[in-house]
Amino acid sequence: MPGSVYAIPRHERLSWWERVYLPEILRGLWITSVHLLKNIVRIDRRITIEYPDVQPTFPVGYRAEHRLMWRPDDTPRCTACMLCATACPADCIEIVAEDVGDNRVEKRPRIFTINELRCVFCGLCVEACPCDAIRMDTGKFENSAYTRQEFLYDITKLMHNHPEGASPYSIALY
Repeated sequence: MPGSVYAIPRHERLSWWERVYLPEILRGLWITSVHLLKNIVRIDRRITIEYPDVQPTFPVGYRAEHRLMWRPDDTPRCTACMLCATACPADCIEIVAEDVGDNRVEKRPRIFTINELRCVFCGLCVEACPCDAIRMDTGKFENSAYTRQEFLYDITKLMHNHPEGASPYSIALY
């Protein structure tokens, strides 16, 4: 739009060589060729791994699938305080509380569901939990299923989603 505040006047004229963009096309082809040859010659420095033959390594604080921790009497450690559901920015945690009838524990979750398709794996639910009931340290990263319903992790799946060799009763985080 001529006369607009946002229009930037351009006074120099492009040559025919610059208007066909041939130098930029050749430059892009040169950069691509150099990267291709580097990857062919230096196989040991390649970023791509041969998955599933070579398993990837993850850092210590990697956030994987969720799991619920147990009490010694094999009940969930969760007290249904709703702090994890409140802290979740994706609103993927659904908790319905029920009365336990025990004086030591005020309530527990009757329904505890995490929608893994909606989860952004931020870890705010783990940070918000005052009783260390929910963790994301399973190390499982292969989230695949045939239906969307399989990504709704209910309390049963969360209670049994522990990594190999890890105790569902442990108190230490890692």
